[in-house]
Amino acid sequence: MLLAANLVAAEITDDIDIALPDDLDILLDEKEPSKHVWGGYLKNETAYRFDEPRSFTKIRNVASFNWQYLLSSRIRFYTSGWAYYDHVYDLFNYDTIAARSVRDEDEPLVFLEQLKKEKDDKRAEIKELYVDMFFDNLDIRLGKQYVVWGVLEGMRIVDEINPMDFHELITPELLDYRIALWTFRADYYAGNTTYELIWIPDLVFHRSAPRGSEWELFQVLDGTTKPKSFEPEYSEIGFKVTRDMLDAEIAFSYFYTWDDYPTTFRVISQEDVTSATPSEELPIFPTYTRMQIFGMTFTKEISGDILKAEFAFVKDKYFAIVDKYDDDGFLVSDGDVQRDHVRWGLGYDFSILGADISPAIGQAIILDYRTYLLTTEFDTTFNVFLRKPLPKYSAVFSLLYIHLLKFKETYIKPRVHFDLTDHFRITLGGDFFVGQRTKFGRSADASAEGGLVTPQQRARFLGNFNENKRFILEFKYTF
Repeated sequence: MLLAANLVAAEITDDIDIALPDDLDILLDEKEPSKHVWGGYLKNETAYRFDEPRSFTKIRNVASFNWQYLLSSRIRFYTSGWAYYDHVYDLFNYDTIAARSVRDEDEPLVFLEQLKKEKDDKRAEIKELYVDMFFDNLDIRLGKQYVVWGVLEGMRIVDEINPMDFHELITPELLDYRIALWTFRADYYAGNTTYELIWIPDLVFHRSAPRGSEWELFQVLDGTTKPKSFEPEYSEIGFKVTRDMLDAEIAFSYFYTWDDYPTTFRVISQEDVTSATPSEELPIFPTYTRMQIFGMTFTKEISGDILKAEFAFVKDKYFAIVDKYDDDGFLVSDGDVQRDHVRWGLGYDFSILGADISPAIGQAIILDYRTYLLTTEFDTTFNVFLRKPLPKYSAVFSLLYIHLLKFKETYIKPRVHFDLTDHFRITLGGDFFVGQRTKFGRSADASAEGGLVTPQQRARFLGNFNENKRFILEFKYTF
């Protein structure tokens, strides 16, 4: 579950709308420096869930833009943003779209009736807004931006800088699930070594799906203690050194950060739990906590293939425990204990029969493990990304496969992109989930004393959405 919580559906696509270095090179070659480049896309995303209750769950129209302006040969301004409106809520009943009454049919009726009904029907935001400054041996980027330190697609091991947007879990594409942060970034070049510094005063954490929606997994509770943005003592800071050596690119990094998931401290006794009624809230104190990440990445070309590896030592992270009480009857360690853990990943990119294939395996290991921890000691993930051009049909087939070995959970994301023109694309595909659901807390049982029973506790990730299997159809016009 530990590594699963950091999964990302970061498959490589050939149409990511972001400013690339090549764009800058074109501008720098122009005789007249005051040039600008702009672009974007219009897209319709439609999804149909084929499990009961069958329904269209998304009919979303999206407008995205990006614009860059070269103020001089050494200064560039860039911005991007998007807006969307989902018509599905105008055409279909919210309870049918969310399907919570089916997915949570084993919960007490009072629980279902009290579910909030938040819609993911519209959004408009600036995704990136920064200025680049270029000097002889130094590049500076200041503003709202993404910073990517990882080298493996499909899992976050070293790459813990930008939080994730779970509005559709991990099904969106690269730039639709990352959250850009206001950041100062400086890269200093000395021969074959690059020194990178990042300072992040903007404290934004993982964004959960709307409450009551079909993608709801976790929520930030009211009253959660959050550090304040743009106050120096709460800032995040990181360093990375990248060097070409042994015919490979090796990077070492350090990131002093906040855990993007809040720690839910619970100062409660066993008597509090057993005497509470279903509608009574137990005292909990969720708060965000500090942790440190020491990382390393490795990339090496081998006969045209690419070997990639990541390693991270994470210090001071909190882990939840099952209900274990001390001699006084109070929950041990307020429900959470600090443990260091390590994460590693290994991937290999190669081509065969015209297809690009990228398998990877990753694992998280909790050090000084105790059996009362809710998270397992070893959490192993296996990913495969495949991309196969089909020039005869002006199409590209891609497949993302993620499997969590410990809990036998799987996510499969097939896509076929048909390029009808240089600007117009149609995509067919699906999102398929396999696995069990999470079980926490107590459930209603008329035969049990007090009408409540405590089932076997288990934490799951992908399996929670086993009934969200869907087909998708997209129309995209790029300009």
